[in-house]
Amino acid sequence: MNPTLWPVLLGTGFFLGLGLPLAKAAADAHVGALAFALWPTAAAGLALLALGRWRHGRPSLTAAHLRIGAVAGVFGHALPMWAAFCLSSEAGAGFAAFAFTLPPVFTLAVALLVGLERPRARRLAAVAVGVAGAMLLVLGRGGWSAPATGAASGWLVLAIPAVIGATNVYRAIHLPKGLAPEWLAGLLLLSSAALLALVGVSTGGLQVPGGAQALGWLALQAVALVLGYLLYFVLQRRAEPVTFSFMGYVMMATGVAVGTLAFGERLHWSSWPALALIASALWLVHGTAAR
Repeated sequence: MNPTLWPVLLGTGFFLGLGLPLAKAAADAHVGALAFALWPTAAAGLALLALGRWRHGRPSLTAAHLRIGAVAGVFGHALPMWAAFCLSSEAGAGFAAFAFTLPPVFTLAVALLVGLERPRARRLAAVAVGVAGAMLLVLGRGGWSAPATGAASGWLVLAIPAVIGATNVYRAIHLPKGLAPEWLAGLLLLSSAALLALVGVSTGGLQVPGGAQALGWLALQAVALVLGYLLYFVLQRRAEPVTFSFMGYVMMATGVAVGTLAFGERLHWSSWPALALIASALWLVHGTAAR
């Protein structure tokens, strides 16, 4: 891996991983899951477009630019978030979190299928070790009861990472050149916000309590999304899809660390070997990408 890529990968995973503990804090302030997903996403998208206009001027947007923003926003952000909320309410948060341990597996599978990757033992080992660490992390935080989940939940826990993995590869192939990360990220987030708004209008749940605490958590999430997605497309341009997908493990580790340090969540003993496995997976993919 290029040495300059390492901090971008860690930074992207860190800022986007803050959404996990911030969602818990917002829920304690009576902010619904869909409202927490929509309003910071819309605010961050508008802020990124404004930042892009200030830093780079108004671009000549083409159909390809709008298409990549719509596809990445709908399939890489909005649909996985919405599906995860549905899965969490039906089968539990631990089971839902398991879905986000699998994107590297599906990203590698799709990349192999379309010829972007060739089979390499170290890369396969990195994915396997990372999944093992993430599974241990999920199980240590409460796990799930498999018999309590229906067939639909079982398919959904596979569909979420499959969609994310396919979208990772799609972006790598079709990412337009010459468009600043601010504009790409803004288009992605506003496309995601549009779909979430449609869901909210039809199902409800977009109301936000007027208290300063609730608004503060939403504002912090918007800031985290701005910073995370500024790095997101820098990472997308510099990393191939499988390395890019490893930011998911950093997101999970960030959620555990911040939840423990800032919100007093108890750290299960299994978290330490789980985090060691995730660090080992990152080291393996680091060595593979460098070759």
